Amino acid sequence: MTKSLRRIGAVLGLGLLALCTTAAAYACDSGHRGDHDGVLGARVAFHKSHHLFRYTTTIASPDTGTCADNVWANDVAKRTYVVHKNRDGSYRLTAFDRGTFTTVAGQSPEACNSANPKHGSTVTAGIKGHYLGFLSENITGGTLNKDATCVGCSRAAFVAAFFGPNAHENLDKNVKYVYVYSSRDESLKYHTWVDKGYAKSTGGLKTSDRGDIATA
Repeated sequence: MTKSLRRIGAVLGLGLLALCTTAAAYACDSGHRGDHDGVLGARVAFHKSHHLFRYTTTIASPDTGTCADNVWANDVAKRTYVVHKNRDGSYRLTAFDRGTFTTVAGQSPEACNSANPKHGSTVTAGIKGHYLGFLSENITGGTLNKDATCVGCSRAAFVAAFFGPNAHENLDKNVKYVYVYSSRDESLKYHTWVDKGYAKSTGGLKTSDRGDIATA
């Protein structure tokens, strides 16, 4: 891992930590483009003082990288969904993740990203590591039902369960995400992957990924 990647990982790590120590602290007791399915357990809390709804669950799912639908790892994470109501009546949904990953043999997560200046191509199976991150988006067309429950609690499942069938995500506008993956496994050539992107209200997702989790 290069010094620049260490700095990127450290800065983003501190930034995510800052989220957990400021106004968003209540959302970070657990803690992407890749979504997660499979609920192992959940709890719900509603904080009237912050006009905030929070739902925490444990998820287990495959993780995809930049090569179409290629699965490069299997994840297990604690996820906390946090909901704020916007002034225009829509909702801001943020999913905070803190978890672990175990690699699957094949293409590395950044193998197909030509915009990334330095990345690998393949990863071997069984390499373990940790990840931390969040994705924030707007939900429109629905109304929050804080008494709902979530089965298979991916973001799509959460939105359908808690906001109703007319609600929808728009991952091309008003979106921001940062995920940092890391592993100390000595067989790796690239030990840190920063998966980062955003889209303004005008639309168009822009990504700035760095590094990789790759053995070659």
